[in-house]
Amino acid sequence: MGIWFGYISLFVFIMVIMLMPKNLTLREIYITWGWMSFLTVFTDLVFGFIFDFYDFVDPKIDGADLFLEAVLPSSYGIITANFLPQKNSNFIWYLLGVILAALFYEWLSLQAGYLVYKGWKLFYSIPVYILGTLFLRWHLRFIRSGY
Repeated sequence: MGIWFGYISLFVFIMVIMLMPKNLTLREIYITWGWMSFLTVFTDLVFGFIFDFYDFVDPKIDGADLFLEAVLPSSYGIITANFLPQKNSNFIWYLLGVILAALFYEWLSLQAGYLVYKGWKLFYSIPVYILGTLFLRWHLRFIRSGY
């Protein structure tokens, strides 16, 4: 089921993006999508390929892997960024929810065989999700500030 889990996830995320009430402009979506694609591909190449902590479906990298790595996490990032709360008190709860949802999705990815650990542990991802969500918050504020 491995690779199909990725494509089904992408379909669901794209549908959510299309149907969700938009709190982001098209410019913000475009810029955020590009940055999220770059960061996730770079991070996965370092941790997954260079350090060999995990694989997506199988050890070799092919076009399907790169395509999904460029668009799947970015889709989740757009959904996350779209609903980011403005108040700090609400953000803490939102951050917790994002982390729990991402961990659950990662666990599902493991069960489906889309993600295969080779030294990585689920709880190692917690700081990655925290940093990613904090980056998204800063990123949107930076874009909206007009530089």
